[in-house]
Amino acid sequence: MKRQVLWTAAHLAIIGAILAVCLASCSSAPKPPENVATSPTVSPERSETVDNEHIRVEDSNNHKLLILPTAAQNAIGVQTVACQEKELDFSVRTTGEVLANANLVTHVTSPVTGRVTQVLAVVGQHVKEGQPLLLLSSQDIGQAEADLLQNQGTVAADLKRDLLQVDSDTSIAQSHLKLSDSTFKRVCSLLDEKIASKADWEAAKTHLEEDRISLETLQRKRLAILSLSQERLKMMTEPIIQKLKLLGVADAAIQKCLKSRTINPVDEIIAPESGIVSERTINVGELTDPTKSLFTIGDFHNVWLKADIYEKDIPKVREGQPIVVEVDSFPGEQFKGTLNYVADSVNSTTRTLPVRAEVENLGLKLKPKMFARLTIIVGKHTTLSVPKSAVQDAGSDKVVYVPLGGGRFEERKVVLGSEALNDVEIISGLKLREPVVTKGSFELESESLKASD
Repeated sequence: MKRQVLWTAAHLAIIGAILAVCLASCSSAPKPPENVATSPTVSPERSETVDNEHIRVEDSNNHKLLILPTAAQNAIGVQTVACQEKELDFSVRTTGEVLANANLVTHVTSPVTGRVTQVLAVVGQHVKEGQPLLLLSSQDIGQAEADLLQNQGTVAADLKRDLLQVDSDTSIAQSHLKLSDSTFKRVCSLLDEKIASKADWEAAKTHLEEDRISLETLQRKRLAILSLSQERLKMMTEPIIQKLKLLGVADAAIQKCLKSRTINPVDEIIAPESGIVSERTINVGELTDPTKSLFTIGDFHNVWLKADIYEKDIPKVREGQPIVVEVDSFPGEQFKGTLNYVADSVNSTTRTLPVRAEVENLGLKLKPKMFARLTIIVGKHTTLSVPKSAVQDAGSDKVVYVPLGGGRFEERKVVLGSEALNDVEIISGLKLREPVVTKGSFELESESLKASD
């Protein structure tokens, strides 16, 4: 028992010695200096956030001043450009709608009442001028062709009768002339033999001349009959032929009717212009008349763009100005045209002025009813300007940021004028060659907005 107690006491002494050594080593370690803050470790991803937190916004003479340390400026990537005078192509921007050019759109109708027997064209098809679109059967055409053939037959029958009579008379006259010629030759022979008298010779000669004149008269009469028959045929058929043409029957079909003497009451409706069939309102078996549109054909190589101009831009806009059109379907692609109509009055509801432009539609990419953005180039002017990227919205105001040096940037209100492609006119608020922030102006405006909240 006594040995066990001694063993436990020895163990406790050893443990106490070890603890004493550990405490001594801890107390000998150097202590950090008092009142010295340790710097926290900042990851590279957070460096920009920390720098931006040091941006300060102050008020000075009713202007906001933004103070940026160099690190914050580098993080934002601040870049400046001088306000300067430039010759700019100023423009008016608005939105509009693509429309078919009404001057190049044709509504096809039937010139005659009839029933459709065959449709030869479909929507979206490219057709050429004179190409058949549909066939229809018309009683009006059938009746007109019947009248034409009847009049032609009447004239032909009368001509045949007259020619038979004149040809018969001509045959008799030829026989008389032949006999008179023989008699005259015999009298001449007898006169040479002193058998016939001079009076007999004169009588035979006169009779020969009379028979020759009679034959020539009949021959001229035959030619006159043919000529008169042609004139009569034309007089009796031409009005009907013109009527058939008005009913839409082609010349070839009319001549075929006259030659074959058969009635074909089918009318062929043809395309009056080349273009694309954009609409069809008829089907096989339906009745149609001149009041009903059958097809709509459009030439979409040239289209219209209808738009509205706000009152502030009305003085800048006039006919003949070049325009540029952009649509969402073809980003980055521009279509050029000309402003060809400016309305005389403002829309009382929208307080805008309707305008229209004619646009060349290369590749038929612009489709009717498309939404489009319209830029009207109103002309070149030399004026004080800055890039659009330098201007920011501050409520209802427009502001720019002017570097003052030492990391200070003044938020300054400006009054803008017309816009160009990448620049904007400065009416007031800046002086020539005064620098403004371009890259980084949005971040400065954001910091200014935070300070206002």
